[in-house]
Amino acid sequence: MKLTLGFCFLICLCRPLPLFPQYAPIVLDDSYEHDKWGTEPRDLMFFFAAYTVSFDGRDDNNGDGNSDLWGIPEWVSYEIKALGEDHSLGNRPRWMTDPELYAAGIAPGDESYGVSGTSRLGEVKTDYRFVRGHLCPKDTAERISRDAAYNTHTLLNAVPQLQWQNNGIWKNLEALCNGWANSWGRIWVICGPVFFNKTPSLWLGQDDEMRVAVPDALFKIVIREDPADALKTLAFLIPNILPKENRNPADFLTSLARIEDLTGLVFLTALGSQGAALKQLKGRIEDWQPLR
Repeated sequence: MKLTLGFCFLICLCRPLPLFPQYAPIVLDDSYEHDKWGTEPRDLMFFFAAYTVSFDGRDDNNGDGNSDLWGIPEWVSYEIKALGEDHSLGNRPRWMTDPELYAAGIAPGDESYGVSGTSRLGEVKTDYRFVRGHLCPKDTAERISRDAAYNTHTLLNAVPQLQWQNNGIWKNLEALCNGWANSWGRIWVICGPVFFNKTPSLWLGQDDEMRVAVPDALFKIVIREDPADALKTLAFLIPNILPKENRNPADFLTSLARIEDLTGLVFLTALGSQGAALKQLKGRIEDWQPLR
């Protein structure tokens, strides 16, 4: 499921590990190329049936010379194919984490997202709180298998999202992506967190819980192969905190180059120098309407 991490985890034996829910069997399908176009850098890599994730490790995220631990994925990429059979998961499972990364203080447990006491506060327990926001959504993974959908419920695939952003504009964009895959046969998505000064200003986690960085915004890049053998791309940069009425993803279109500048990530590395011009373009949703 994952590459060698390059270092040994020191597990503190004096801190008993909680009993985590276990992943469903992970069966990779070679016909899916989740990171076909190449995203760099690659940190702690995990490979699931429905997506590939680079999780933040003990690297220097903001260039200050010190290692950082943000407790979230740096990016998640996945391919979506046109809907064939839908493998509905039904009830959502409990959120999972990676026990080794948890023991090493790299990945959070679900308690970091719980924010003790908020469930009893009607004013904040719905729209006005940060929730575990899927990067690869369950609905998309259900196109592959129930196990693939089940395994989207891991904190390796989540960042703190404001509830109404998660259930509003982000959900709308997820639905658009599924529709585009139905229209064009297959598309690719890359998404992740953005911190505007490359340093988090807001965190979840209380007392001795691991802190989890709250993104200022989230990005989503959508790629498809055009019948003319060219690539079409869309890049969205959506603030994490925005008014409820802002539900139109087209209002937040930008370029891949802009997202690279904000995140330090590099996209389309598989294209080499041929991807440079494409990164400067600001795509149009109109170009993604199905051919008639």
